[in-house]
Amino acid sequence: MPLDEIPSHVLLTVVASEDEQFYQHRGVDGLGIVRAAWLDLRERRAGYGGSTITMQLARMTMHPHASRTVGAKISEAVVAMRMERAMSKRQILEQYLNRAYYGNGAYGIEAAAHTYFDKPARSLSPGEATLLAIVPRAPSAYDPLRHLATAVRRRDYVLGLLADGGLMTAAEVDRARAQTLTPALHLPPSRARHFTDYVLATLPPEVVRRGGVVRTTLDLPLEEALERRVTDHLDAMQRRNLDQAGVVVLDTATGEILAMVGSGNYDGEDGQINIVTRRRHPGSALKPFVYGLAIENGESPASITYDVNDVPSAYHVLHPTQPEHGPVRYREALAGSYNLGAIHVLEKVGIGRMMTTLRRAGVAELDGTPDDYGLRLALGSAKVRLLDLAAGYGFLVRGGMVQQAGGVIDARAADGTTWRPSPRADRQIFDADTSWLVMDMLADGDARHKVFGNELPLDLPFPVAAKTGTSRGFADTVAIAATREVIVGAWAGNFDGEPTQGLVAMQSAAPLVRAALLLIADGGRLTLPEPPPDLETADVCPLSGLRAGPHCPHRIHEHFRPGTVPTRTCDWHRVHNGRLVVRYPDDVAAWARRMRQRGGRLANR
Repeated sequence: MPLDEIPSHVLLTVVASEDEQFYQHRGVDGLGIVRAAWLDLRERRAGYGGSTITMQLARMTMHPHASRTVGAKISEAVVAMRMERAMSKRQILEQYLNRAYYGNGAYGIEAAAHTYFDKPARSLSPGEATLLAIVPRAPSAYDPLRHLATAVRRRDYVLGLLADGGLMTAAEVDRARAQTLTPALHLPPSRARHFTDYVLATLPPEVVRRGGVVRTTLDLPLEEALERRVTDHLDAMQRRNLDQAGVVVLDTATGEILAMVGSGNYDGEDGQINIVTRRRHPGSALKPFVYGLAIENGESPASITYDVNDVPSAYHVLHPTQPEHGPVRYREALAGSYNLGAIHVLEKVGIGRMMTTLRRAGVAELDGTPDDYGLRLALGSAKVRLLDLAAGYGFLVRGGMVQQAGGVIDARAADGTTWRPSPRADRQIFDADTSWLVMDMLADGDARHKVFGNELPLDLPFPVAAKTGTSRGFADTVAIAATREVIVGAWAGNFDGEPTQGLVAMQSAAPLVRAALLLIADGGRLTLPEPPPDLETADVCPLSGLRAGPHCPHRIHEHFRPGTVPTRTCDWHRVHNGRLVVRYPDDVAAWARRMRQRGGRLANR
């Protein structure tokens, strides 16, 4: 609050109550210190500090919660004298009135006016203004809600000093004393509290100490709508032992945080935990980066990975309970989130390269060596923050570029200075062709339906590139969706790591992503980028991923990076004794035999 907007009665009362020599001293009042020391000795207690307003301001900015030792007093005195050389008396008084603690969570006279009288400071009556002015002297003893009579007696004493000093007329003092005072607790509405905590934690300490107004990127109506959606979702899923959830929404073009719901109930047990900024296991949500590396290595969405337990590999399944899908195209393996297939792709591209990519994208810090994570890195063995993971998915819809998320536009201090965060530079993770191909695989609803079924939460009236992830034990589930307009990430699970009742991300986290996208679209359509002009297309066999041959019963149209269109014609489909048969590669021959022995029907697609 600028000093000109603070009632003059407040200024007069503060000076008379706290520091009668304020306009005469240079930061330290020697006579006041001597008088305070004499009173302390006489009453045998340390109840009189002798601190000037400037010394109190020094304590507020240096160490507000430090004990009042002799050493601390000396430090305050030194800083106070430096303040007096650098600032005018008006500036010092203005800073004091904006920083002083008025009890019940109110810092500054403006906050105090709203907290106790539900009005701005400039609208305070003389009686109200002079009452509040004495509270910082002892916020507990003069608490207007609990000790109003004590506070009024002190206020009336100070008014008498002002009248004796000719600073107020007797009539003004009588009017102030005669006013009926009805202070009550008027707390401001608590809005976007996880986001607010996040913003304050990201501001530099010197900006926080300086104070002022912080402008953020938050879309408050979207935030509050998502808070309601999270609460409703948790109520509906409570019987499945799902206790908590969180959602974050980013502007795709800028990385700005539009909404951040850190939990379902800020005031509940563990409610102040912001799951959006906590490191948890993302499950299969890291797989797009695995396939991106493979495609940039020369593979394509038509390339084949073996979703089989016993192909030649360093990855050995001790208890082979995971379903096997055999040889599958990357498109199907990624959209369907086949675990064994992703592990074999990661083995090709290398764990070290995957770690480097995740670091460069800002998704994970990944301390340690490749051996610390192993091939299970494809399945989420590293812990990541949902906020960073959502930002990392930006490569899908930004031509391979990733930008760190942020929530602050600027912070404007009362002294006119403005702080702005450093620009968040774009980082190129993959080239535009690779990124579009990975995005296109993740937006392929037909490929996703083969595993997850129809009528999924991620089936929307517009296309989205989406991926889910479920950690081992079903304690963490994640869903991310990206469009050209927004990126939405959701987490659902239990903070304490207790498993849900078998909930996968498509059931627990994906509905929140859907809700956010529909709210943002508001009846319209969100969009995905157009394919880069240099991509090539060709018809391939959906079983082998090779050029469709004369015996292939089906063919699909696929996109490729320049120079990666298959040149070999499919030889998996053959005619033997007048009958169409499939000859699988030797690496999956054992799998094919197992399927035949079990009576399974091997697809010829």
